[in-house]
Amino acid sequence: MSEFPGKSLLKKRIYDFFPTLDRAERKELVGRIALGADGGVDFIVMMLLAATLASLGLLQGSTAVVIGAMLVAPFMGPLVAAGLALTQGNLSMFRSALSVCGQGILLGLGASLFFGAINPGFEASMEIEARGNPDVLDLFIALASGMVAAYAMGRPNVSGTLAGVAIAAALLPPLAVVGIGLTNDELIIAAYAAILFATNLVAIILGAAIIFRL
Repeated sequence: MSEFPGKSLLKKRIYDFFPTLDRAERKELVGRIALGADGGVDFIVMMLLAATLASLGLLQGSTAVVIGAMLVAPFMGPLVAAGLALTQGNLSMFRSALSVCGQGILLGLGASLFFGAINPGFEASMEIEARGNPDVLDLFIALASGMVAAYAMGRPNVSGTLAGVAIAAALLPPLAVVGIGLTNDELIIAAYAAILFATNLVAIILGAAIIFRL
């Protein structure tokens, strides 16, 4: 049975609406994004510094410092690479991206545990409490953030929006709250922050995969 003409036309219009890349552009994009799945010394250093800023900003209750930590955190690179790997069925890149994400999680958690341990008995700031109350809207924000990050990386003329994506995604602060909460017997806050971090992580990867597929 032939496909309904109206449906075929709608699919064509949707396809034509989204910018597509030729073979050379796709190769360049894959090479550029694959760098985010490599990790390395730069990733380790920036992750430690960003986790330090996030932990101190959360303990002090400073929104400006927390935003600064989100801007310098290198998490988006491996997450977008994982989204592209899902789209391509590239198991090697996917494993590499998840491995780098795992390194980042351990580094961020380690730094937050350290700063939480040397600041016992603190009173939870509004910044910390905000990460201990996740809701479904946070999931949609993370999904949209992954989509924006993938689109911006695929279209260099809008790459300037990546800084805003890093703030919207807000991956590092909830991870830091987990470590701070665990060292100060704030187990409920730590658990909710862990849920927020995990759902954001998955949603960003899926959002990036959707855009790359389109």
